[in-house]
Amino acid sequence: MQHIDLYCMANQDRSDRVRWLLEELGVPYKDHYLKKKHGHLNTTEYRDLNPMGRVPTIRDHGVVIHESAAICLYLADKFQDRGLAPKIDSPERGLYLQWMVWSVGSLECVIARMFTHVRTEEEKKATHEFVKEQCEILKLALIPVLSKHDYILQSGFSAADIMLAAIIPGAWDYLVEPNPVIKKYMERLMQRPAAVRAKVFEVPDMH
Repeated sequence: MQHIDLYCMANQDRSDRVRWLLEELGVPYKDHYLKKKHGHLNTTEYRDLNPMGRVPTIRDHGVVIHESAAICLYLADKFQDRGLAPKIDSPERGLYLQWMVWSVGSLECVIARMFTHVRTEEEKKATHEFVKEQCEILKLALIPVLSKHDYILQSGFSAADIMLAAIIPGAWDYLVEPNPVIKKYMERLMQRPAAVRAKVFEVPDMH
């Protein structure tokens, strides 16, 4: 099996969920670490792959995809035999797609506000208050489901859990610590060997 090329900037950027999924699938891959300060994201070669100059991007032979959720949907379906995505005619397929999209469309877009365009202490305080309020709404979707079973789908672990677990820690103090059900869910996922190998939950080295 030929490897998949994964373009990223670090182990803990949005490539983390892609790398984790590849580890779970047992698919060989090669990381290509790009440095923004060295202009790697603006090269003609990389812009041909991702016109926005962002990460992650994968190249699977002749197929090039960016957007982490799209990449994970593609990979889980391509390697359907590994059991990380419900089949197209499965009763759970709709819920699976819902959570894959929810992870970025409802969850990550809120959490990301804490880490972008916050220039002053006043902005930081207001943004954190907003995220805290939104987490009170977001938990209303998660807790009833995770109170019933260990993973987001009743059938068990899937790529949707990877998407969720890679994003939730960004709001740990607001979404995880106050909610034991979500905390147990995260602890369960953080212990998965593939997540450890992918270094999803390691604190990045800033030196």
